[in-house]
Amino acid sequence: MFGYVIGDSDMVTGFRLVGVEGVEVSSVDEARQVLDTALARNDLAILIISEELSSQPQLHEIIDKVHHERKDLFIVEIPGSKGKTSAVHMSDIISKTLGVKI
Repeated sequence: MFGYVIGDSDMVTGFRLVGVEGVEVSSVDEARQVLDTALARNDLAILIISEELSSQPQLHEIIDKVHHERKDLFIVEIPGSKGKTSAVHMSDIISKTLGVKI
């Protein structure tokens, strides 16, 4: 089972550095397509998505549905590189999410 990340370029690059596959997106419509493709996979255990995207109504509804219906997939919503953070570094987020110290 694998992890997968959907977010902006900096976020995806950060996770790729620790071996997590992902796709960078620049619009909500693009994120919706990537999310649909990711949810169709049966080898994902963790899906990481930026809060900037997950807070959009069209994606938020899908994510809520997945939280309630799928017990085999854990969705983590984290601040992207342009999101609201209170001095949290991407390396700290990756470490907490994956349990990998970088």
